[in-house]
Amino acid sequence: MKSIFAIATAAAVGVLVSACAKPLEVASITDVRSKTGSKGIDVLEPKRVSGSQVPEFAGDQLLEVRTYVQTQNNGQTEVAGATCVVSAADFEATTQSPAKVRVPLYRQQSSQLAVSCEMPGYKKKMITVAAVDETRSNRLASGANSGLIGVIAVAAVDAMSDNSRNDWKYPLAGVVLEADGTPAR
Repeated sequence: MKSIFAIATAAAVGVLVSACAKPLEVASITDVRSKTGSKGIDVLEPKRVSGSQVPEFAGDQLLEVRTYVQTQNNGQTEVAGATCVVSAADFEATTQSPAKVRVPLYRQQSSQLAVSCEMPGYKKKMITVAAVDETRSNRLASGANSGLIGVIAVAAVDAMSDNSRNDWKYPLAGVVLEADGTPAR
């Protein structure tokens, strides 16, 4: 249920932001730096090779990192140029917003990400982003479009499904910066 709420919240943020303005273009893709000695995106590979029991590598994703500021009319405007750090226990990446960061996926065992951004004139802000079960969310959403009978049927199918191989994805990491109160120069 928590993951469904996370997807709904991320979707609502995306809809609100997209209704206001076209998202800024991302100039480049940033790869994470492994803290485990891995040379590739599978940051747990060295642990796996040494015989440690670690989650199965399920691919990668381009995580979108975007920064916003509050406007006078309580809306949000996307801004570029914030320095953002995306980090987890086994990897880290530093980039400028807006950004796409290539992160590893380990299905339901994907790391929760800390995304912290800072920009002159604004307070440093950190959010956390958890991967969500995209397969299950899409399945349940399709039932919701079919009324109560559809919800019941899809819930029954979901209960009987082997969800261990589902696709997991991170939602957009949208960081809303707050002015630090110093006068603009």
